[in-house]
Amino acid sequence: MNWVREQFTFHDLQRLLFKLAEHVKAFQGLTPAEISELLANAEKCTYQPDAPIVKEGSVGHHMYIILEGEAVVSKKGRDGEIELAHLFSADSFGEMALADNEARSATVTALTPCVLVRLSDQVIKAKPEIGMKVYRNIARVLSARLRQADEALAWRL
Repeated sequence: MNWVREQFTFHDLQRLLFKLAEHVKAFQGLTPAEISELLANAEKCTYQPDAPIVKEGSVGHHMYIILEGEAVVSKKGRDGEIELAHLFSADSFGEMALADNEARSATVTALTPCVLVRLSDQVIKAKPEIGMKVYRNIARVLSARLRQADEALAWRL
């Protein structure tokens, strides 16, 4: 197994509340109580360097938030793997899996030891009033990424 699954301790949860509310775009506008509800059903995952966190083409049901460490997003291209993004603490990925449960569009690999929050689509669906806010935020995140991709594509053509 490439990763270690742990439960969050009470101390972990308290430490995370401020960081998540202030810095994670998918959680903006959520109250500390709402974030606590999500985290109560989330998992803490640890990955070692070079371990794949998600693989392009696999079906996903989780989004991830980086608490510590760095990761790289890559995609298979015509000439091999292409790096799409470099992720750091408070960055999230895998949001599309919550929206459509389709195959992953890219691979995310740990560059350094990574500690992540892993949040399943079932947790979001179980709390519709919170899920609505999270999905709204995910739409904003994906919209910003699409705008960046459009801009990059326009300059390559």
